[in-house]
Amino acid sequence: MRLSSLYRYRWHIRLVLYETFRDRSGDRRRRLQDQVYNYDVFVSDSAEDLRWVQTKLMQEVEQRLGLRLCVHQRDFLAGKNIVDNIVDTVNDSKKILMVFSTNFARSHWCQFELAFCLRHVMENEDNLIIMCLEDILSRDMRNVMMAILKTNTYIRWQDHPHVEASFWGCLGFTLQEVILAY
Repeated sequence: MRLSSLYRYRWHIRLVLYETFRDRSGDRRRRLQDQVYNYDVFVSDSAEDLRWVQTKLMQEVEQRLGLRLCVHQRDFLAGKNIVDNIVDTVNDSKKILMVFSTNFARSHWCQFELAFCLRHVMENEDNLIIMCLEDILSRDMRNVMMAILKTNTYIRWQDHPHVEASFWGCLGFTLQEVILAY
């Protein structure tokens, strides 16, 4: 019984331990300033959410904030293995932004990206930026996604003008480390 509980909550435990023991000395900020990246933010999203990414996220982050997003439908190299594209562009990005939705939760590729990106941020002592486009039923989520939502603060999208302004303000504040690196 105990071993099964440990297994079931392994992602929760891993994330709590990571947050407890990670180095907050500023090495990440120095790396952002010293290393050259092609992208400011890698975006992991479901193909079904591309319209929102193009009409809302890209417009706000690229046009208003002046940051360069890596969006796989636009920036992945044609003919290159998808896994290699993911690995290369994540490593070539300053931050990682996950766009959670029901579509994301049901996509095997999105779950692969999530697991890879989570490992990447843990190795680089960084944070995932999480935004939820909608409420996601727990039955649609895998353990890692549920653990992330339970252990991390995230930004929730709502299609309402007053809430939208707050959403973009929170995202801009979250991206200050990238903006200040210029």
